Amino acid sequence: MSKQHQLKALIIRYQQGKCSREEIQELRTMLAAPENIEFLEELYDSLPDGLLDDNLLQQKADIYQQILLDERVRRKVKESGSVHKLWWRKPWVAVAAVALVVMVPFLYHNLSSLHTPANSLVSDVIVPGGDRARIILDDGSEINLEQILGDTVIVQQGFSIVKDEDGTIYYRYDDAQALAQAALHNTVVTPKGGQYQVVLPDGTRVWLNAESKLRYPVYFGQDKRVVTLEGEGYFEVAKQERDGKRVPFMVNTGAQELEVLGTTFNIQAYGEDVKTTLVEGKVRLSLGATGHEVLLQANEQAILNKQTQQFNVGKVDPIYAIAWKNGNFAFRKASISEVMESVARWYDVEVVYNAAVENSQFTGTISRFEQIDNLLALIELTGSVKFNIEGRRVVVEE
Repeated sequence: MSKQHQLKALIIRYQQGKCSREEIQELRTMLAAPENIEFLEELYDSLPDGLLDDNLLQQKADIYQQILLDERVRRKVKESGSVHKLWWRKPWVAVAAVALVVMVPFLYHNLSSLHTPANSLVSDVIVPGGDRARIILDDGSEINLEQILGDTVIVQQGFSIVKDEDGTIYYRYDDAQALAQAALHNTVVTPKGGQYQVVLPDGTRVWLNAESKLRYPVYFGQDKRVVTLEGEGYFEVAKQERDGKRVPFMVNTGAQELEVLGTTFNIQAYGEDVKTTLVEGKVRLSLGATGHEVLLQANEQAILNKQTQQFNVGKVDPIYAIAWKNGNFAFRKASISEVMESVARWYDVEVVYNAAVENSQFTGTISRFEQIDNLLALIELTGSVKFNIEGRRVVVEE
């Protein structure tokens, strides 16, 4: 297959929301190649009608912008064998910001062709979220992880924070004993339209959803591992033992404390309810105020009402709770307001209601990297709501 045909196939899969992580990396690499710059626009013009739906064909400028602004695509391809070291808080570190580089000519061409001020148009273009986060160090200083290249080592006193090729954050240690005494903490914060993956010091993997915050020790103590979550996170907890005894892993959301007796679970703690969904193993939930405890088994979900301090436990299919971690929206008989809360966080938009939607429900699955107008069109198939997009506002109507 020629490179042109290969690139065409990848773009089609991207627009259908079917690109795997490996295909996104391949698309990113091909778009970074100088020889591909000249024929990318021609390639779009040559796409046959049968390969993309009518909406996409009518909005080629939006398609361009979606791809060029997609964080998964725009991240600069790692130079072979290069590892970047940053000694944080030195003045020259700011030059490590990631640039669009080869994407700029395309973006400029398509923006200018729309006869709209470029800055205004870019701010109004609604694109899916991506890998965006910042890390707050113990002394209060911050690192914008979006502006750090892959394979970068951020050197601290006694330890280093490493951002690998895929953008995941993990830790290396020079003096673990001193860190255990220092009790330092870091916090990873994702904005609206952001997500991030962190490997904690014990090897536990955490996927953070949009508008979330995870605080954790730079080095875990001997007796227990405690982290604090705001928002939503998916956890794959690493087993850890000392002197033949299990070292408990605990997640505090303020309203409840979770103790891990298994490995894999999702916690959503955005609003008045805290939803804990267990995929594998066991977890124990407890309320500090009352001491009330609940033991969850696999495929069970506990919903804590913060006001009543009561748990509601039931059997569920975890696929709906963890779909976001796998790049999808998935809803089963969810209210339109619940659906739009997720959409607002991921696409970083404001949702305005011009209609009562309390009785409207939606069931369906769609890629989180789909264009927002296609996603809203799918929700409209319920027949109970309509949407209008006004800049960065989504208006819900009857």
